[in-house]
Amino acid sequence: MSETIAILGAVSEEIAGIKRKINISDRVRLDKSEAWFGKWHGKNIVLVRTGVGRKRAKNATHQVIDKFNPEVIISMGYAGALTEGLNVGDLFVASTILSPESDSTSFEMGDPRNLKWLELAKKTPPPENVKLKVGRLITVDMVVHTPEAKKELGNRFGAEAVEMETLEIALLTRLNKIPFISIRGISDAVNHELIDSSSFLGSDGEISKLRAGWYVLTHPKSLKNAFSLRYNTQIATQNLTDFISRLVSI
Repeated sequence: MSETIAILGAVSEEIAGIKRKINISDRVRLDKSEAWFGKWHGKNIVLVRTGVGRKRAKNATHQVIDKFNPEVIISMGYAGALTEGLNVGDLFVASTILSPESDSTSFEMGDPRNLKWLELAKKTPPPENVKLKVGRLITVDMVVHTPEAKKELGNRFGAEAVEMETLEIALLTRLNKIPFISIRGISDAVNHELIDSSSFLGSDGEISKLRAGWYVLTHPKSLKNAFSLRYNTQIATQNLTDFISRLVSI
């Protein structure tokens, strides 16, 4: 299917704002992930929930490319800040996507097809009072949940934000010569401590509310962090939705 914009997010909360905006005409199962096809700003959109983590992102991206042949893939979702100056709700566009394992598997936005979208993003106005930052993103396998670990990761790799899916998506777009851009909403500042949610994932790659709720119930001191993160992710979702809406409408 030609002239389709694919928008990929890991979990339902990340894509919820866009899902409410688009005029959905079809739902497609992609193994343990899923996709919705519809119209937004007069353009064909396939909105995909990949599930958390690099393996799930890679599998879902393979299927999106095979089934929809998109003209561009937008990877979106939350990211944690690794440096001072990035606040909750700010938007982060990757110019480089780093791998913690090897420099050879890192991704640079040097292809003219990618640079076109990078320039469009730079020219797209963010929501009011929201900062748009272009910089170095790193994809990791585990949640980086303490301020000390965030700062160490940022210093070690020269990265400014962290998440768990984008590199695999980017590498597949390069292999298949598909334009690509990554846009992330900052859900936690560098000094914010998170709950380690690694054990909360269900088989579909979503955060299990039952597991998360049981953890908070049995760890009462985590309640404040849980409420804070919920509030922060809602801000990030709104800003991501508004910004991507402006971008795809160009």
